[in-house]
Amino acid sequence: MQIETCPLPLAKRRPLTISRGTSAGSDNLLVSVTHDGVTGFGEFAPVSQVDPPETADTAAAAVAALAPHLTDAAPWEMQKVEALSVEQGTGRAALCALEAALHDWTGKRLSAPVWRLLGADPERIVATSVTVGIQPPDEAAERTREWLSFGGRSLKIKLGSPAGLDADRAMFEAVAEAAHGSGVPLRVDANGGWRTVEEARAMMAWLAERGVDYVEQPLAHGREDEFPALFAGRPLPLYADESCRTAADVARLAACVDGVNLKLMKAGGIREGLRIIHAARAHGLSVMMGCMSESSLSIAASVALSAYADHLDLDSHLNLAPDPFVGLVWQAGRVFPSDAPGLGVRYATKDAI
Repeated sequence: MQIETCPLPLAKRRPLTISRGTSAGSDNLLVSVTHDGVTGFGEFAPVSQVDPPETADTAAAAVAALAPHLTDAAPWEMQKVEALSVEQGTGRAALCALEAALHDWTGKRLSAPVWRLLGADPERIVATSVTVGIQPPDEAAERTREWLSFGGRSLKIKLGSPAGLDADRAMFEAVAEAAHGSGVPLRVDANGGWRTVEEARAMMAWLAERGVDYVEQPLAHGREDEFPALFAGRPLPLYADESCRTAADVARLAACVDGVNLKLMKAGGIREGLRIIHAARAHGLSVMMGCMSESSLSIAASVALSAYADHLDLDSHLNLAPDPFVGLVWQAGRVFPSDAPGLGVRYATKDAI
């Protein structure tokens, strides 16, 4: 098995601001696996909410260090690859990219899409939320109208502004007014930006009065011991994102959240993603699937699993200029996989990377 990496820089059409800062793009990494004349591809996206952060440079180094240990492995030996990656200390986002390439290879070798190999039913895929980042109210309203004209059927509103709760409320009201009459559900993600349980509780009550579906990560990662106090008497469902990375976190959080946000980059790939889904279901929790700053290549790996989730936030590829890959289908606010083998995407142009 031959493993290679190369840079995959991405630029956003519109910069995205969340509670932790603003991103205009990302330095991603393309990972390829070649065996028996077939090549599978996967994508790494940076993950800053880990210590140390995973970057394209650290991921490339990790994959290069792991590759010699996989010389005698075959692409379908994913358990072996995962075990070796754990032994070598490979980061989870780097493993996610490598594992996606292995799944892509397997699907191509079998002439079948990955979603079909996972037994998924695309008819069960729900609308994906499209994201309105933190910005002045008039700009947030304009962004909302853009998403609705593009066919968005669900909105995720980023709150947790460093400017405080009044700024959050003003921006939310602008988005709600711009979306009035559209019938699209509104969801809120604070990305851990609310400073205290009292702030989070007050905002959740205020948002519940305005018909919000749920709130995601109201308190920062590392403050999970405060979740029970917020969970008790909550006026709307509470989801964990940054606080939930692997299946082991699900049991730890099960008594103080209503659901978890599964991101393959945090989890380490499709195999761990399935474990998270099963663990969440065993604990009676809902499952959301989200993404980092990713192209269609990595989004396709999530879409292969997305039929098993209750809520989706797989929109990062829709905000790229350009997306170097094509193949996913945008229809009625939903992101569908293609019937092409493997992950089902291909380079948009010969010089896409």
